[in-house]
Amino acid sequence: MQDCPPPADAEARELTAEVIGVRWSVPDGDFAVLDAVTAEGETVALVGPLAHVREGESLAAAGGWRCHPRHGWQFTVDRLRLLQPVGEQALISYLTSIKHVGLRGAATLVERYGPDDVLAAIDRDPGSALRAVPGIGPARLRGAVDSWREHAALREVRLFLDTHGVDATVASRIARHFGSGSIERLQRDPYAICELDGIGFSTADALAQALGTPPDAPGRLAAGTLHALAQAETDGHCHLPRPELEARAARLLGGSDVADAIDELAARGKVIAEKGRVADARLHAVEERLGRAVRDLLHDRPQLRLRRRAPERPAAGSFVPSDDQWRGVTQVLEHRLSILTGGPGVGKTQAMRTLVDLLAAEGRTVRLCAPTGKAARRLAELTGAEATTIHRLLGWVPGEGFSRDREDPIEGCDVLIVDEASMLSVRLAEALLGAVGPRTHVLLVGDVDQLAPVGPGRVLGDLLDSGSVPATRLTEVFRQAARSMIVRAAHAIDDGEYPPTVPRRGDVRDFFVVAREGPEAIFAEVCALAAERLPAHFGLDPAADVQVLAPMHKGPVGIDALNTELRARLNPDGERIEGTPLRVGDKVMQTRNSYEHDLFNGERGVLVHHDSERGRVLFAGDDGRRLTLHVGALDTIRLAYCASVHKAQGSQAKAIVVPVFRGHHIMLTRNLLYTAVTRAQEVCVVVGEPAALAGALRRTDARRRHTRLRELVGDG
Repeated sequence: MQDCPPPADAEARELTAEVIGVRWSVPDGDFAVLDAVTAEGETVALVGPLAHVREGESLAAAGGWRCHPRHGWQFTVDRLRLLQPVGEQALISYLTSIKHVGLRGAATLVERYGPDDVLAAIDRDPGSALRAVPGIGPARLRGAVDSWREHAALREVRLFLDTHGVDATVASRIARHFGSGSIERLQRDPYAICELDGIGFSTADALAQALGTPPDAPGRLAAGTLHALAQAETDGHCHLPRPELEARAARLLGGSDVADAIDELAARGKVIAEKGRVADARLHAVEERLGRAVRDLLHDRPQLRLRRRAPERPAAGSFVPSDDQWRGVTQVLEHRLSILTGGPGVGKTQAMRTLVDLLAAEGRTVRLCAPTGKAARRLAELTGAEATTIHRLLGWVPGEGFSRDREDPIEGCDVLIVDEASMLSVRLAEALLGAVGPRTHVLLVGDVDQLAPVGPGRVLGDLLDSGSVPATRLTEVFRQAARSMIVRAAHAIDDGEYPPTVPRRGDVRDFFVVAREGPEAIFAEVCALAAERLPAHFGLDPAADVQVLAPMHKGPVGIDALNTELRARLNPDGERIEGTPLRVGDKVMQTRNSYEHDLFNGERGVLVHHDSERGRVLFAGDDGRRLTLHVGALDTIRLAYCASVHKAQGSQAKAIVVPVFRGHHIMLTRNLLYTAVTRAQEVCVVVGEPAALAGALRRTDARRRHTRLRELVGDG
């Protein structure tokens, strides 16, 4: 088909059309491009989550028009309602999608049973009906029948959901997940669809209400309670106090009392209710296993055997460790688990390198890892030793999980060094420590004053607070690092003090505060600095080397608005990738763990190529990897010219620009500002209102995370 001509009404937000062809669809995914003819006779291209739609089907779609630079006008579908096939040609097109039927066989079926009865006739006895199709003998009949049943089940589920007000774009996923008994399962328990990633409680609740489920139905109260717990996990909690869970669930459920629902879920083993706390049973078990793994390491005697009973402290050379740094090194030799913590410029990396060199001289093996690819790459550069991500160290296998565990631990490792340990959630920490071999010593290295991890828990903070894990806190800022105003600013912010902006003699002037009042002035200054002035002054690549970090997504100085403007300046002519808001050349970030694609939350890169014919995109990661992704996999990838401070943990950029605006006061804290500033390698500029900056310095992160690790370790 030729590129689509302009539509009669480019402002239209709805259309009814019959699908006449499938250009391509993502294998085992949801995204597709379809050719269709509208009720007015226009030929159109439809793009969106349409992989479940077959040729010959009719649909009512809602969305909007846009003009693709290569393929012309396309209608991007946000919601759709599938209509029963009508008309002989539509039925024939639909029937040809059945395995082994073909065009001739489809025409035979329609002629034999008639347009009004053909689908029902095949439904009644698919074996008998399809046996009459020319070319379908005994060898092909089973495949044709299985294909029909699969199509019929999907058709029934779509019509069932459509009848009850649920958007059909989720139907194929529901049918694949629940199989042939989907409708019966959903009628019995509409909240079962909450099991599917991305289909939340609100969709299930809408279906349940359409089916007449009463507001106080036990299934509804249980599903709402579990959803409230899941939302708490996204906030970083491992459990909730029972009164807080009851209050959260009541707000979600319109005031319903969930006390009995919690007790019923506990009796079924879905949640653990004890000591006035309620936790998802699976997350509770993860935290229990993590506590047990920590206690096992703490109670075991040291396993390292060195040639020299007491290693000799370096007294000369390029680096001579301080007393605290050397204590951090020897602590690793004397205990199977220890911690090294401290802010920027205090020598954590030098201490790690000293440890690596000492172990190498003793013929011992050391492995280094970090939560993100960029952090691992930087760790390798600074220590001179090989480093990898935690997921790759543990041998992540898509669809299966980690291959390394207690039964098959990490091999060839006398000492395991984990950098950026402040980013460890309880799930990742449990997987990592659960895969430590019986003779391996572990050193966790991190800055506990940074933001808590994106996932549940605050592992590094809890271990330090327990008082049970041997820990060294480095506080002395080394002379060379003290010349950096970034380092001085970070420590001042950590102490709640206004960061210095006037350099002392010999200082490296790499930190600036630019005062601007009002969102328009802040927005303009941030964009000018990131896109033009900093790259020109410091000789930087504006996309690769400059990173804007903002506290919030929405608002006039939010991440979304900044990304739109920065992309317009830095990548105005990039080829659009159909069905997505992205372009070739865009700087992007993965926003959720995608185990299938070996791409994890927070990883950044550039979309460097788009194969529109095959529906593939080449992602060049900032850790050096290149991944080929289906276009359908881009739904979890976002623009990253500007990113949240939380997403920037574990990575750095040569230049960091941070807007500080009173409209972000909910998120503005000392911890957030400290984390943002410490992401800068060469220059950091804070832009905004002095009053907003002063407010951030007064507020520490007040959100306490509900966790048990501290007591689990301390009780040991």
